[in-house]
Amino acid sequence: MTYHYLAQHRVEFFETDLAGIVHFANFYRFMEQAEHEFFRSLGLEIHGKRQDGVVYGWPRVSASCSFKAPAYYGDVIEIGLTIIRLTRRSLTVEYQFRHDGELLANGELKTAYCIFPAGKKLESAELPDSV
Repeated sequence: MTYHYLAQHRVEFFETDLAGIVHFANFYRFMEQAEHEFFRSLGLEIHGKRQDGVVYGWPRVSASCSFKAPAYYGDVIEIGLTIIRLTRRSLTVEYQFRHDGELLANGELKTAYCIFPAGKKLESAELPDSV
């Protein structure tokens, strides 16, 4: 099963360099913003506490982004999110960034579902059936 989601982000001045072009590192923030919106649209949280009190989260396993064209201050960027792999322990999401139909960048994030038991180290866990 493939899931798709579309988010938008208006480029703020602080996200640009002196030429008004979005600094490359901000595309990783835009991916995370779209990811969080996607989770909320499903009634889920990226970080929280289970009913048993154990804290959970989705730390990054890998992240990449390839750039095709610049984005500028004031642009409204469309961020298309597609789940390309979902396992019982991880999620891999592809991102496409566009402005007025022009492809700006492609990105990918792989995250692992983890729990943070009190007094113990972070550990990978299986997704609850509710997710």
